[in-house]
Amino acid sequence: MLNVKRSKPPNAVVRTALAAALLTWSGGCGRAVAVSTRHEPVVLHIGFGLSGTATPKQGLRRTVTNLAVEGLTSLSRDGRSQPLLADSWTTSADGLTWRVHLRPDLTFHSGKPADADAIRRILVAQLPDVMGPAYDDIADIRTLSPREIEFSLRRRSSMLMEDLGDADIQEDGPALSATGPFSVADEQPGEILLRANERYHGGKPTVDRVLVKPYGSVRSAWAEMLRGQVDVLYDVGIDALDSLESSNDIGVFAFQRGYAYMLLLNVQRPELRDPAFRRQLNMAIDRQALIAEGLRGHGTPATGPVWLNHWAYSGDLPQFAYRPQPITGSRRITLKCLLPEPSLERLALVLQRQLQAIGVDLELELVSLEQFAARVASGRGDFDAVITDAQQGPNLGRPYKWWHSGAPANFGHFSSARVDAALDSIRQAPDETAYRAGVAAFQGAMIDDPPAVFLVWRERARAVSRRFVVPSDPKNDVLLSIRLWRPSDSTVASTN
Repeated sequence: MLNVKRSKPPNAVVRTALAAALLTWSGGCGRAVAVSTRHEPVVLHIGFGLSGTATPKQGLRRTVTNLAVEGLTSLSRDGRSQPLLADSWTTSADGLTWRVHLRPDLTFHSGKPADADAIRRILVAQLPDVMGPAYDDIADIRTLSPREIEFSLRRRSSMLMEDLGDADIQEDGPALSATGPFSVADEQPGEILLRANERYHGGKPTVDRVLVKPYGSVRSAWAEMLRGQVDVLYDVGIDALDSLESSNDIGVFAFQRGYAYMLLLNVQRPELRDPAFRRQLNMAIDRQALIAEGLRGHGTPATGPVWLNHWAYSGDLPQFAYRPQPITGSRRITLKCLLPEPSLERLALVLQRQLQAIGVDLELELVSLEQFAARVASGRGDFDAVITDAQQGPNLGRPYKWWHSGAPANFGHFSSARVDAALDSIRQAPDETAYRAGVAAFQGAMIDDPPAVFLVWRERARAVSRRFVVPSDPKNDVLLSIRLWRPSDSTVASTN
């Protein structure tokens, strides 16, 4: 069985941020075969191509976790919390007591009940890392019944329900046992088999088995899909999009995700301490050209830190505009920039050229995942800048963990009393009017004192064989509905 027990290197949010910035997840391989009218198992083969920074173990683990593990809540595209393992929740008039009601008859893959006592123990262990400084809002967590958990707060917290979605509800132990639609059935070197969870609270998935397998590169996984050996290509690289979109046998599902490509800056460096210089870097970027040349048109300009689809976002908020200004003086400035993902090279070269135009040389250095962790996440600060894919949406809890002073994903060692105050006003907002005011204050503070060069809101694409009928919401990730997929022809499917 796959051991996906949570470790702490250096904490849960750092682990999440690294995974978000570095790992290209995916899965599966195998050979297409038949699910006949004799009701043979429906097997879905997921293939992912490894980046230069991922290992088979890391890629498999990330993929399996996302198929097997759930949180109490999930997030809609506009950043609002939605029920998942939690059926509903209520709050007191003063906002200091929250009661979360669980779905009935929840069970772990082990067969043990996922009741309020079990989930409370998981939350007590995980939430300090998940929430960072915001965990201080919680005074106590207790169970009131097998289906009810009560949170007593020291102060209001608009981010509580969002953070409950970031805690992975899984049993403590050597084997992965959670509540998701699929559970681990067998692990072989470089391959993991999952089976449908017959007790799943949303109903047993139509797909009986999911076979997850890594490939040496995105290109090799793509080639296997074109040969019919892979049903799902987890992440379609930009180079493969045109070829796959023209195929009659493959459907491509693109969606905008709450991740922003950005140039994260180490503000401890002497050259980067001045907010005016960091604003100058942001204004040097022609984001439309960056998307056209570096991403072949796939993306949306990131002109600030707030997710453009968030319910509290307004187009009237201050934004970075393209107004390049050469740096003063005769000396050019060199920034040593880590590149932890080879697929970002084209984007990096366009960015490098745009910064050269104002007198800033971006010296690129390709690093491994281990090197990235040692130089960025360890707190050593051994970098000037890093190009990364950072989760900044769809809610405001994600940027809180990146930009609040002392937050666990604040890799650039950024500190701003004005930004902290704005983020805390969002976190403690008593109503939507106060929340919107906090968002406006946060965007303004970050524009004046930017800890990064915000580049592009990323677009992602999955490819799925047309042998499967896929319920599709064009605005969301198609893999969220994987338990509802079914063979397109009852006489043809896949076996192991």
